[in-house]
Amino acid sequence: MSDFNEGPMREKRSFIMARDPSVDRRFRPRPHKQLRLFDDIHESTESTDGSDTESEYASNAGDDATSVDDSSEVDTGPQVFLRLRPVSVASTGYSLSDDGKCLITSAKNENSSNNVNRMEKHFGFTSIFDGSVGQRDIYDICVGPRILEEECVTIMTYGTSGSGKTYTLLGDQVRAGVIPRGLEHIFTIYLGNLYSTPKLKLINGCIVFLQDDATLREMQISMKLLNLCPDINAQHERLRQEIKSDHTFETKTEPDLSVMIWVSFVEIYNELVYDLLSIPPRQDNLGAVQRKPLKIACNKGQVFIKGLTTVFVKSSEEALRLLRLGQQRSTYASTSVNSNSSRSHCVFTVDVLKYSRSGMTTQCSYKFCDLAGSERVNN
Repeated sequence: MSDFNEGPMREKRSFIMARDPSVDRRFRPRPHKQLRLFDDIHESTESTDGSDTESEYASNAGDDATSVDDSSEVDTGPQVFLRLRPVSVASTGYSLSDDGKCLITSAKNENSSNNVNRMEKHFGFTSIFDGSVGQRDIYDICVGPRILEEECVTIMTYGTSGSGKTYTLLGDQVRAGVIPRGLEHIFTIYLGNLYSTPKLKLINGCIVFLQDDATLREMQISMKLLNLCPDINAQHERLRQEIKSDHTFETKTEPDLSVMIWVSFVEIYNELVYDLLSIPPRQDNLGAVQRKPLKIACNKGQVFIKGLTTVFVKSSEEALRLLRLGQQRSTYASTSVNSNSSRSHCVFTVDVLKYSRSGMTTQCSYKFCDLAGSERVNN
């Protein structure tokens, strides 16, 4: 009985004196050191009285932008480019700054009863392209350097329906977009090191060596899906000639390196992830296609989509054909500004797996995201 009396008394519950909310009932460990997150932020030496107008703030925004551009963090962080769609009549609703990196819009002041009192809003971008900038310059400035310098690149297009997101990514029958140019660029870089059979595959976020039976199965899946793809041989050859005339992509040959390229295509619709390159899905009695959503999982810090179909490709034409097949399966609907508008977020991924003679394996991932139209711009 003495052993029980020596222990600490358990706190009694009381409806009058409630428990301190900082006390953890499960007594889980927590760090005792408190961090001050704002110690590194230095306040300005000159205090303001809050009477600065928005126009005065806009005049000082240029000085702040120059100081930010000088920092190395901006060069390594995400970059945002604005592309303005060509218009027949010049718009008076916006203007560009002298350096071409700030969009200035004017709106009526809600507190004012007339249109004389208008306020300006400034939006800063990495670069702004007007309607005269073509597909070639967009790729050379925004995408090409990232494919050469970075191992993992994510390209996202955002805007309202009809603003030109899909055109920038895919192009049309004559002018190639970002994805066809990127595919041609990637395959040209590794042209001398492409391996003819899929011996490496990315499974659950990790690179795995495939046995002979698994390799044969992957080649059968690739052939089966390619047979379902539309024939774009003539169109691809035409786009390829245009890309060659616009760019000069160099081949980097490494004698001790083998490269295998895989592609995947998913869409996010109503917060659910669907595979756009799966083997022909089952149909119910009414002929409707049954699509099963996929789950997002994590393995050793690597986020992946469980059960996603990745297809081994040997050329840019095969990758582009699979892209066209996935587009036919994605969700489209009619809106007030576009009769055939994408209603989902589509993500086309190109995984480049490298194997060196020393036994080292590496991965490069290129993601091209076509986001759904942002219709609720007022919100």
